[in-house]
Amino acid sequence: MMKFCCLIVIILCTVYVINGNILTGQCLASNGKCGTKGLTCEQKFGPGWINKGTCCHEKPCCEEEESTVKPEITYSCGFETTEQCFFKQASSDNFDWTRGSGSTPTSGTGPTSAAEGIYYMFIETTNKFPYSFAVLDTDGTNFQACPWCLSFQYHINGPGIGTLRVFIGETGSYTTMWKKTGQQPNPDSWKTATIAIPQDSNLRISIIANVDVKGQANIAIDDIILKSGKCTNP
Repeated sequence: MMKFCCLIVIILCTVYVINGNILTGQCLASNGKCGTKGLTCEQKFGPGWINKGTCCHEKPCCEEEESTVKPEITYSCGFETTEQCFFKQASSDNFDWTRGSGSTPTSGTGPTSAAEGIYYMFIETTNKFPYSFAVLDTDGTNFQACPWCLSFQYHINGPGIGTLRVFIGETGSYTTMWKKTGQQPNPDSWKTATIAIPQDSNLRISIIANVDVKGQANIAIDDIILKSGKCTNP
C-alpha cells in the first residue's frame, strides 16, 4: 500500500512538473515562479493570459508566434496631460525634460508644433553645461516578459546638439538600442524611430538626451507607443 501511494505521488509530481511551466487557470506558488497562491492568472497577470504562455521569473512570457500573443498589450505616451505616463522623469539626471506646445523658446530650433496632438517633450540646450543630460524612463512599470516594439517621434534641430539615445537595463549596465547624434537631415520635420526590444524578465527602458557643447538646439520627442510582440517594420 505504501509503495502504491508513493507511486501516485510521483506520478502527480511528474504531471505538475511537466505542466508547471504553463500558465493555467490557477497560478500556484508551489514552484516559486508562477504567481501567488489563491490568485488566478488573470488576477495576477491581467486578462487573457490563461494558457497563453510560460512562466519567466514570476512573470508570464509570450510564446514565439506573434499570433499567440493575445491580447496585444499597448502603452502610449502623448504628453497631452500633465500626468506622467509610463515614461517618467528620472531623478538620476542633470535636468528634466520640458513639456511644451507650439514652437520651442529658442528661435530657429526645435519643432513648431507637436507630432501628434498639442504637446510634446523637449530639452533646451541653451545655458546647459556640456554633457549634461535629461532622462525619461519606465522605472516602476511592471512589464510582461515579452518581446516589445517601441516607436516614437523625434525632432533634433539646431547647432550644438548632443545625442538622443534609447537604452534598456539598469543604471551602470545599459544596452544601447538606438541613437542619433547631431542635427539630422531635414531638421524641420518630425521623424519616426522604431526599435525592436528583446524579451527581458525585468524590462526597463530609458530615453536619454544629452548636451554636447554649448549652443542653441532642441531635442524633442512625442507619441511614444510600446506594443507587445515583434516590430512589423523594425
